[in-house]
Amino acid sequence: MMRSVAIIGAGMAGLAAARSLTAAGIAVTIYEKSRGVGGRVATRRIEGCVVDHGAQNLKPTGSALADVMLNELPTDDLVAITAPTRLYTNDGTIWPVDPERESEPKYTYRNGLTMLPKMLAERLPAEQTTFRYQTRIHRLEEQTETQEKQIILRGAEGEELGRADFVVLTAPAPQAADLLAESALQLRDTQQTLERVRALRMVEYTHCLSVLLGYAPPVPPAPAYALLAEDRGTPLLWLAFEQTKAPERAPNGEAVLIAQLGPLFSSLCYGELDEIIIGRTLNELRPLFGKVYEEPVWAQVKRWKYSQPRGTIRFEEVNAAEHESPIIVCGDALRPENGRIHQAYASGLEAAEAIKARW
Repeated sequence: MMRSVAIIGAGMAGLAAARSLTAAGIAVTIYEKSRGVGGRVATRRIEGCVVDHGAQNLKPTGSALADVMLNELPTDDLVAITAPTRLYTNDGTIWPVDPERESEPKYTYRNGLTMLPKMLAERLPAEQTTFRYQTRIHRLEEQTETQEKQIILRGAEGEELGRADFVVLTAPAPQAADLLAESALQLRDTQQTLERVRALRMVEYTHCLSVLLGYAPPVPPAPAYALLAEDRGTPLLWLAFEQTKAPERAPNGEAVLIAQLGPLFSSLCYGELDEIIIGRTLNELRPLFGKVYEEPVWAQVKRWKYSQPRGTIRFEEVNAAEHESPIIVCGDALRPENGRIHQAYASGLEAAEAIKARW
C-alpha cells in the first residue's frame, strides 16, 4: 500500500507539506474545516472589487516560497506592489517614505492573494492527493488493536473520518493544543503529548478585525499603498488601499480601503455587531482623512480569531525526534518570523522532511 499522511489544515503550511510529501511518492489527505484552501491568505469579491481581507502582501525574498512563486508557478498574475507603505501618527500626520523600509520587494496577485494557495493546490498530483473540505477533526487515536501503527482521525461524534501513517497538524497553536489534549488518552505516549500541549499553549494569538470599505468615484488619490500606525496600540493599525495593487482591484474609478484594527481594539470589539465596528472604524478615520471616507457604499467585517502568534516556540520543542511521534506539528508559531506567509510555508516543508526522515 502507498504510504499515507493526513494533513490537518489547507493553509500555506499544509500545502507546503503536501507538495513535499507527494513529490516523494507519499499519498496525502488534506482535511480542511472551511470550504477552500489558503487559511489567512484569503480574498473576497465584493461588488465587483477584489479584496484581500487577511494577509495583505507577500515578502518572500530569500525563502523557499520565493523560488516557488518566481520560478515554478505562473507569474502572469503576479504583481509587484510599487506604491509605498508609510507610517502615520495619532494626530493624523503621514510620514515621508522610508527608503530602507521600502527596500524589500512585496508582491500580490492581480486577482487576489488567494491565487497563490489555489495554484499550489491545483498542482498537487491528483492520484496522490485527496481534499476533504468542511471536515473538522476532533480527536486523533493510535491504532492499538494490531501491530499496524496508524493514526485514526475521528469527528465530533467519534466517527472515523480516515486513517494515515502520519499526521501533520497545521492549526494555530491554541487549536493544535486543544486537539492534542482531546487526543492524549488515545495516544500511546500520553505524557509526551501533554508536554507538547503545554508547550503549544505558551503561544498566544492576537485577534484582528478587518473592516472592508468600498467607495464610489470620485475618490482622491491614495497617499500610499498602506499606512502603518507608528503607535501599535492605536485602534487602526493598518490601512491599505486595494486599488494601488492593480486596477482590477477596484474598477471604474472606485476605491477599497482595508482597515485592520490593532490587537487591543480588536479584542475589545470582537463580539460587537458589525454595524458598531464599522461605525467605530469610520470615526477613527476622520483624524487622517476628514470626511473623505465617511460614507462607504458598502462595508463588511471579517473576524480573525487567530491572526498572528505572539511569540514562537522552536519546532524541536513540540516535535522531539527521540519521541518518534507519528503526529508532527507545524505552522507560523514554530518559525522565528511569526505571522509571515513564507514562514508558514517553510514550517510545512520542515514537517514533511521530519516525516520523510522516518520512512
